[in-house]
Amino acid sequence: MDRFSKKLLKELEQMQQQSGRILRSMSIARMIPAEGRGWQPAVDIYETENEYLLYAELAGTDSDSLQVVVEGQSIRIGGVRQLSGHPSIGCIHQLEIELGPFQRTLVLPGAIELDEVHSTYSNGVLQVILPKRGKKPKRTISIQSGE
Repeated sequence: MDRFSKKLLKELEQMQQQSGRILRSMSIARMIPAEGRGWQPAVDIYETENEYLLYAELAGTDSDSLQVVVEGQSIRIGGVRQLSGHPSIGCIHQLEIELGPFQRTLVLPGAIELDEVHSTYSNGVLQVILPKRGKKPKRTISIQSGE
């Protein structure tokens, strides 16, 4: 492969990486600002046989500011992300990290056992484990005569 082709492939690969980052940050929920709620973190929800697993990307957020509230079939994650300031900054060349308060409310795909929900926060990722509510066995209802 000649030098020009190699350079072109490298440029295309860089464009692909940058456009992927742009597209990931442009989900509809994140494009429409929620008044008074600040920015919205990226969230993934997975389902296993017995539970739902929620992961929220919250790098730079102090765990003391995090709040997780589960009610019915919805979960609300909130907090504040503050990065340490540098008072001598005179010019900003690139600004991509969203700061300040955030809140995100999501509807879960099914009912959960509220008393068994637990979470961990490590390496900037909040993990919430939401055990599914056990299904009650099928029950046959006997019909009595109204006579």
